Amino acid sequence: MRILMVTPHLPPYQAANALLPHLLGEGMRARGHEVAFLTFGREADRPDVAFVRRRSARLRRTRLPQALEAAETWLKGTPATKRADVVHIHSNTWMNQVAARLAQRQGRPYIVTHYGTEIWHHDGKDAAFRRLNAGARHVTLYSAALLARARELGVPMRDASVVYPPVADVFTPRPPAEREALRREYVPDGAPLLLNVKRLHPLADQATLLEAMARVRVARPQARLVIAGSGDQEGPLKALAQGLALGDSVVFLGLVPNERVAGLQAAADVFVLSSVLEATPTVALEALASGTPVVSADNPGGVELGALFRDDVSVVPKSDPEALARAILAALETPRRTGSATARTIADRFRLPGVVDRYLALYEEARASASAAR
Repeated sequence: MRILMVTPHLPPYQAANALLPHLLGEGMRARGHEVAFLTFGREADRPDVAFVRRRSARLRRTRLPQALEAAETWLKGTPATKRADVVHIHSNTWMNQVAARLAQRQGRPYIVTHYGTEIWHHDGKDAAFRRLNAGARHVTLYSAALLARARELGVPMRDASVVYPPVADVFTPRPPAEREALRREYVPDGAPLLLNVKRLHPLADQATLLEAMARVRVARPQARLVIAGSGDQEGPLKALAQGLALGDSVVFLGLVPNERVAGLQAAADVFVLSSVLEATPTVALEALASGTPVVSADNPGGVELGALFRDDVSVVPKSDPEALARAILAALETPRRTGSATARTIADRFRLPGVVDRYLALYEEARASASAAR
């Protein structure tokens, strides 16, 4: 089967809508399928990747950048779509909407995957977004809460289901000696290590996490919080950390390669997710797959993971540094790794082979239904 992935990002960008198409592409190729990508970027095109250049944000009110991006998408997407049996559209941008129209024009079935923002912020009035979904053979969503919200908003979907994100095999528990060696890169022997991996963005609410850390530090002065990620909130967050006199108890690593993130996830004592809005937070799943318990704010994804993983995910009210600090301290009071039930759930529902199986079935159904409709 020939599959075209249309996605706004690819690695090294670490957003979910970069990681899923990349991992899915690897899994499909391993089974003998042909995968190509259409994405944003400034690089020269490769045989399997066509790049659409993002235009200046300064002129976006004029719609000129979007028009130029749409034109380039049409130009580069036309041959890629003609070659594909199925088009898989990840998220919602001008590029994605143009790609969907191309697929319809050329008689190619497409499916859509939504990750969160495009549903959480949908006001029910975006006609282009509604057409994108209405024309899809199937819409997959990152969580049950996201699917429920899409239905509540009346998003037109011919068929829809939840397909949870895959966790790469590199995220796995490490032997004690290896884990201790990883920990020594960040904390002295025996000191608690807390981890947050997210874009530095208001929705990730690392400000509440820093305020919680100031409280944690009173009881556990050796504890260290490592934050991996970049974003426009880096300056304000560093200023807040300084204002809270956190000193070297907080480390901002910036954007970190996935291989290094995997080591961090295994080394941490607790993964802390302070986000106010999430679908299924892949970073929390990566922590659980690495054997690290999670403390999460009660965003929709955190609540859903709490129901799935029970004792290994503690859920507290969002934007509440006192509650977050209490949960962190409780987790540090009796340090532990995740249990066997969590390992089984990860293996059964969140590893790549099962996700590939599910999407292959959807691709086949889309292709068969398109053929029957001709």
